[in-house]
Amino acid sequence: MNKFFKLFLITGTVLAASCSGELGGRIDQHPNVPKPAPVTVKSVRSISGGAVIKVTIPDDPNLKGVMAVYDRNGVEVSSKISRYVDSLTVAGFPDTKEHTINIYSFNVNEECSEPVSVNVTPLTPAIVGVKPTMEESSGGIKIHIQNNIYKTNIAICILRCDDPADYKKPVKDIKWVEVTTLFTSSEDIVLSRRGIEPKEAIFGLYLRDYWGNVSDTTTAVLTPIEEIKLDASKFTNADLEDDTCRSENASNYPISSLWDGSGQSAIPHFFASDKGGPSPTWLTIDLGVKAKLARITTLPRIDYNPFKDGAVRDYEFWGSMAPTGKLVEPTEDNPNGFDETWFCLGKFTQIKPSGYLPSGLIGEVTPDDRAMFNAGNDFEFDKDKYPHCYDEVRYLRVVFANTFATFELGHGISNRQVQTGEVTPFGRVLESYR
Repeated sequence: MNKFFKLFLITGTVLAASCSGELGGRIDQHPNVPKPAPVTVKSVRSISGGAVIKVTIPDDPNLKGVMAVYDRNGVEVSSKISRYVDSLTVAGFPDTKEHTINIYSFNVNEECSEPVSVNVTPLTPAIVGVKPTMEESSGGIKIHIQNNIYKTNIAICILRCDDPADYKKPVKDIKWVEVTTLFTSSEDIVLSRRGIEPKEAIFGLYLRDYWGNVSDTTTAVLTPIEEIKLDASKFTNADLEDDTCRSENASNYPISSLWDGSGQSAIPHFFASDKGGPSPTWLTIDLGVKAKLARITTLPRIDYNPFKDGAVRDYEFWGSMAPTGKLVEPTEDNPNGFDETWFCLGKFTQIKPSGYLPSGLIGEVTPDDRAMFNAGNDFEFDKDKYPHCYDEVRYLRVVFANTFATFELGHGISNRQVQTGEVTPFGRVLESYR
């Protein structure tokens, strides 16, 4: 058993015994220490699944701390603070019902005062307030988590049953197999689970919080969309006449590093563009096949200036079967002036779990943000936004619409270099040309 957990059990048992008068004589007790006076409750502030109780600590040099004892899901639990802190947090309630909390002060002998009772009414806990939805996606399913307004850490538990005929059964009677568990504290985020065979099945989803509380199970019959990772050995740099993004050093930072599959950030495994290039800037990949793409993943130059400088902030992906290599008059829908053979597959922004400021600027970069930056993006196409995103393509145009430097400082800056890692398309191959 974990040593910390054993110590916690022993401490909790000692305190509970002393408060109930069952401790008896102890060799480490201090003689002639009076029973502590009770605390005074100053205020109660409800939080998601709990409350913060502010108390006045008795002026007693023998006082050791304050403890709250309460029932949570039929089990008596406690939380405590030292005499130098004036706020107790009680947490882990799965509802918004009224709960009674007994508060004790305790002294150096672990002897407790008379209890002070206070009633608390928690705000909506995440497992009740968060609204998850599921839908089929390329290579699996995607889950949309919304309304986690207190940014609570939650686990998203995904289940599957291969027999769609069982859909009308009670959830408890369906023969579930665990698929995976995802974790988030974001208020609003879309998470994907890939690698699921393209076969109709029942999917279930429930939420679990830190204290083991679980939500009701959401169910849906879904069929993941078939996809493969395109064979990068067939890719070449199309180097069209109207491409504007070229390598600063073709040996050290080759364009081919965008599809070398290394997942590394050492030379020559990342791409760095010419420092004098325009913004936005773009290059074109000849995929060597005719395909219908469904999503594109990207990797940065890993752990190098996350959310800063030449790291890519905004991407655009365009497709064509036979580009002319000539620019045309720009329009509102086509501000870059790509010829009429090009169609937009999607426009995306580097994912930042904690969100950007209303102005679009970075704000604080959290550990979750940094981890997401290094893990890369998974950009799934959306036909509702981009009607031609599933059209047949041979040529993939990658537009670096903004780096973090160009977004923050404007297009007048002199250094417009792009530094990035891999671009990996997924979809269905219809015909191979090499």
